[in-house]
Amino acid sequence: MKNIIGVIDEPAPGGGDDDLDIGIHSKSLIEFIQKTETPITVGIQGEWGSGKTSLLNSIHYTFETEQPTFKQIWINSWEYSLLSTPEEALLKIVNRIIDQLLESDTNKKYKQKITASAKRIFKGALRIGAQVALGDEAAKVTDELMASGGHSISALRKKLDGLVDEITKEPNNLKKIIIYVDDLDRIEPKNAVAILELMKNIFNVRNCVFILAIDFQVVVKGLEHKFGPQTHENEWEFRAFFDKIIQLPFMMPMSQYNIGKYINKLLVDTGFFEGDDFDTDAITKIIMLTIGGNPRSIKRLVNSVSLIQIFVKHKKESKMNDDDNHEKNILSEKQEKFLVFSLLCLQIAYPLVYSLLEEEPDFVNWDDALAFRKTQRSEDNIEAFRDEFENAQEDEDFNEPWEKALYRICYER
Repeated sequence: MKNIIGVIDEPAPGGGDDDLDIGIHSKSLIEFIQKTETPITVGIQGEWGSGKTSLLNSIHYTFETEQPTFKQIWINSWEYSLLSTPEEALLKIVNRIIDQLLESDTNKKYKQKITASAKRIFKGALRIGAQVALGDEAAKVTDELMASGGHSISALRKKLDGLVDEITKEPNNLKKIIIYVDDLDRIEPKNAVAILELMKNIFNVRNCVFILAIDFQVVVKGLEHKFGPQTHENEWEFRAFFDKIIQLPFMMPMSQYNIGKYINKLLVDTGFFEGDDFDTDAITKIIMLTIGGNPRSIKRLVNSVSLIQIFVKHKKESKMNDDDNHEKNILSEKQEKFLVFSLLCLQIAYPLVYSLLEEEPDFVNWDDALAFRKTQRSEDNIEAFRDEFENAQEDEDFNEPWEKALYRICYER
């Protein structure tokens, strides 16, 4: 099989290999969605690159291939937010949901009835969605929808409720509507929170399951203008806002990812290691001590590995053409690759330590004089340093001279 060069930073498609071994989590969520009472909103929570969209893809694929009586609607909120206010983005999202629901209604008379009775509401959303209207005209439509009259979002929710009720009856016979809202954490935090706040006004629709992919830290940043920076005293206010919207919070199980299996596949696919040469436990330990188990960070690491492979290949070719080069490599190819991989992880995660190695490769000879040259004892001016330094020296990780020097140099970082 031909080795790949570089790893595309895209979510895993539904139905693909479960390289992180989180299939049990996906299956459990799918069963919950199948059996849960509605309306309900599920929040798939996780940091940037933790695999939220991949999990959504897995759930979507299963319902698409095995449960055709579940209507699925996918909303990429980031796309709808481009060049739009939160209110405009919400209207585009609502319009998309309505269009998708109407496509599933075989009752032509009811479809005409819904379209006619909600004409002003839907057309307002359509006008903004199609033209990305800005300024006074957009504000006019938005005010109209946010008001409490017959053309408000409250009225829109009632129409939406009626439409969902209609398409889950005969002859459509749909069991549930699953609405995925992805990429909320790619939006400016304040705007993402505004969209969430507006969405909660339409979430309460029977037979609907909303699944949101969101990083809670984005919510925290987006609410700082309301509550100020998060502290122990006001933390409950941030959590209360989130809990009003999310009825089932699900944290991406990053601590349970099979990192060894995941990185094994990527490094073997790129040809960096052969399958038999791969020390899964050692590589996993190096990753967890440096860049961590975020899948997107691992992909970036593997791309750097791919580039180094090309560099090493050209370097070897250059040496072969140099008749005067008598340098002997004391490492096996496997040892050299493991060392290169380790140093690359170190460079990405701890650039200060890597730069020290570049300057003074013989690290076991690092000493107090080196630490003084690097810090001029600035760490001694920090009140907590002395006690923490003394405690650190009681641990075998920082009791040798070179380790003490490293502790001093890195302390302020």
